[in-house]
Amino acid sequence: MFLEAVTKTFPELSQEEVFANTTLEEPRDINHGDFACAVAFKLAKKLHQNPQEISEKILENFPKDFRIESISFANPGYLNIRLSHMCLAEALKSLEQGFSVENPGAEHARPIVIDYSSTNAAKHMGVHHIITTILGDALANLFSFMGYSVVRINHLGDWGTQFGKIIYALEHWGDMKAVEKNPNEELSKLYVKFCEEEEKNPDLSEEARKIFKSLEDGDETRIATWKWIVAESLKDLQKIFARLGVQFDHIMGESFYLKMADEVIKDGLARKLLKEGEGGALIFPMGEEAVPALLRKGDSTTLYLTRDVATIKYRVETWHPEAILYVVDRAQSLHFEQNFAVARAFSYAEDSGLEHIKFGRMSFEDSAMSTRKGNVIRLDAMLDEAVARAGQLAVKRGSELPRAELFALTETIGVASTKYAILSQDRNKDIIFDWNKIITLEGNSAPYLLYSYARANSIIGKAGDTVLSGMPALRDDAEKLLVRKMLKFPEALEGALNERKPHIIATALFELCQEFNRFYSTMPVLNAENEADRRTRIGIVHAFMNELKSGLSILGIPVLMRM
Repeated sequence: MFLEAVTKTFPELSQEEVFANTTLEEPRDINHGDFACAVAFKLAKKLHQNPQEISEKILENFPKDFRIESISFANPGYLNIRLSHMCLAEALKSLEQGFSVENPGAEHARPIVIDYSSTNAAKHMGVHHIITTILGDALANLFSFMGYSVVRINHLGDWGTQFGKIIYALEHWGDMKAVEKNPNEELSKLYVKFCEEEEKNPDLSEEARKIFKSLEDGDETRIATWKWIVAESLKDLQKIFARLGVQFDHIMGESFYLKMADEVIKDGLARKLLKEGEGGALIFPMGEEAVPALLRKGDSTTLYLTRDVATIKYRVETWHPEAILYVVDRAQSLHFEQNFAVARAFSYAEDSGLEHIKFGRMSFEDSAMSTRKGNVIRLDAMLDEAVARAGQLAVKRGSELPRAELFALTETIGVASTKYAILSQDRNKDIIFDWNKIITLEGNSAPYLLYSYARANSIIGKAGDTVLSGMPALRDDAEKLLVRKMLKFPEALEGALNERKPHIIATALFELCQEFNRFYSTMPVLNAENEADRRTRIGIVHAFMNELKSGLSILGIPVLMRM
C-alpha cells in the first residue's frame, strides 16, 4: 500500500528509489500504531520538500482498505498506521485454525541445496560440530516451511591422511576384539595414540602417508578396512543426529568425488585456467593480492579443495539448484572464496548461487566444560550435561510427573535448551555458553518458551473443544496487542530467510511468549465475564499455540504438552 501511494505521488522516482526508501518498522511506542514508515523523512532531501508536505501528498493517494483504522503523520517524518479491529479479528480467526504463510517458494521451481554438519568419520563429534549441524538444519526447515524444495546434505569427511594414521595404529597397536566391540571409541583412542607417538617419532608421519597412498592406489585389504571404519563411524554419528532431531537427505563422503576431482584438473588444463607451480603442482591464480588456489600437488594427487570444486559440479548437474548454501565456520572463508572462484571460472556454478553461511566460535562460561589439554569436548558429553541440568531444574521446582515421563522430558528440555541457546544468537557473533542462562525458566531460553506452550495447552485442555464461531470480539488492549504480535511473525520468518539468520525467529518467539504471558496474567480466559469474551480468548490461546509450535519446529524443537 505504501509502495503504491509513493509511486503514484512521485512518478519521477525510479522503482529502485521507491523500494529503497519505503520500508516499514515497528514503532517504539505501541500507542503510535502498528507500523511506521519513514519514507517522508528519507525523501525530504531528494525532493527538496519538508517531511510533512511529503506525508500529506502520500496520504492523499493512500489506498482505502478495511484493514486500516488510521494513518497519521508524526515528527520528524513518520507515517504511523494502525490496523483495524476487523483486520485483527479476521487474522485471529485464521490463526486459530492453524499457522501458515504465503508461499514464496512456489515461485522457485529449483531446489535449495544446504550443506551442513560435515562431520568426520572415525572421530567423535565434538561440540564445535553442533553449530553447523543445528544451524544448517534450522535453515533447511525454514526454507521448507516457506515452500521451497530443499536438499539436505552432510558432506562426510571420509578421506584424507588421518585414515593412514588410524590404519597404521590399528595394524600396530589395535586389539581387534575391543575395536569390533566398540569401534568409534577404540578407533578414537588409537588415533590419539598415533598423534602422541608421532610427536616422539616424526617418521611415523611418513608411514601414515605411505598407508594413505596405498588407499589411493586401491590396496584391496586396506580399502576394506577403510570402508569398515567409515560404516561403523556412521552408525555412531547417526545416534547423535537422532538425538539432535536432525536428518539428511544424503550423507555423501568426500571419497565419492575422487574421480570427479581428476576431471576438474583435466577441465582446468583444457581451458588453460591452471598454471604450473613448484614441483609440478597446478594452481588457479586468484588475482594479484589473493592467495592462489592449489588444485594438484607435485605428486599428481588432488586436494580437498579440488574435490570440493567437483562437489559443486556434481550438485549443479544433479539438482540444478537455485542456490547452494555451505553452513561452515568462518575460519574456512578463504577455502570457500577459492572454491567458488574456481567453480565459476570453470563454468560449474552456471546460474546457481553459491553462499558461505559463516558463523562464529563457541566457548564455555563454566570451567567444568572447558577444553583441557587441547582435547575436544565430545558433543554427547555436552548433551548429557544439559539433560542432567534439566533434571536438576525439575527436582528444584518439585516436579510431580511420573519418573518415566520426567526422564523423557528432561532429555527433550536438555537438548532443546542447548539448541535454542545457539540458534537464538546472531550466527556472526561468538557464543559464550553459560548454563545458568540456558537451563532456566527465566529470560530468552527454551524452557521459558516450552513452559509458555505447556501453560497454553493446559488452558485448552480445561476448555474442551471450544472454538471460535462468528467474528471474535477483541475488546481489550491485551487481546489486541497479542494478536498484533502474532500477525507480525511472518515478517520475522521472511527476515530470517533473507538474512539466513534463525535467531530472528527465536527473538520473535520470545517476544510472542512475553506478550502471551502478559495477556494470561491480566485476562481471565476460562472465567471470562461472558461467552463471547471466553470464546475469543480461547481462540487467542489456540492461535498462540499454533504459531509458537510452527516457529519452534523450524528451530528443530518439539513442543511439550506439560512440564
